[in-house]
Amino acid sequence: MLLAEPASGGREIKVYDHTRQPRDWNTLLTPSQCAVFFKRVDCEAPLSPTGASVDRFRDCTFLLFDTLEEARKVCETKVLDHPEMRCQIFDSRGMGQPPLLTIVNPHVAQKDELSVQSVRKRKILAVLLFVGSLPLFWYDHQTGGVQAVPTIAGFTMVLGGLRLLNWNLARGQRLKDQEERVRQHLQREQQNSQGGPASLP
Repeated sequence: MLLAEPASGGREIKVYDHTRQPRDWNTLLTPSQCAVFFKRVDCEAPLSPTGASVDRFRDCTFLLFDTLEEARKVCETKVLDHPEMRCQIFDSRGMGQPPLLTIVNPHVAQKDELSVQSVRKRKILAVLLFVGSLPLFWYDHQTGGVQAVPTIAGFTMVLGGLRLLNWNLARGQRLKDQEERVRQHLQREQQNSQGGPASLP
């Protein structure tokens, strides 16, 4: 079901419509189009495009856009007006794939565990853990290794630092994967605008 087109752009469509055939929302999209879903930043509770709470999942809607750039601009405007809102942009492959983009208010983004600030903090903490483990190993060596506690504590600190660095590496890989999905989508948009095939890879 196609609802009224909001003034901000995009076509508002119901996610669940028992009269629609096929029923899956993503089948309404061409490979070059994208859909924006709205949720709260602190949970998975859905929101309407205007930022209002949605009490029933069957009332959920999304906005359909012909280009990713148009969707991104609308999302950036909405999260400024509604800091509690999180916008997720998906392509026609649906939610079986991660979103092309997730957009939140800039103040919220700074607190996210994958933000640049969080990455820097984890890197600093990892270095402090590595440095802090050295006196423990040195003390254990000086005492002839008769006390196991310093060594265990030192190894625990080293492992903690390695986990933090691995966390940062995972963020980097996630960003690379996202950039590749965005690149493929923009390529499909370009093919569609040129009248060529816009098939999914």
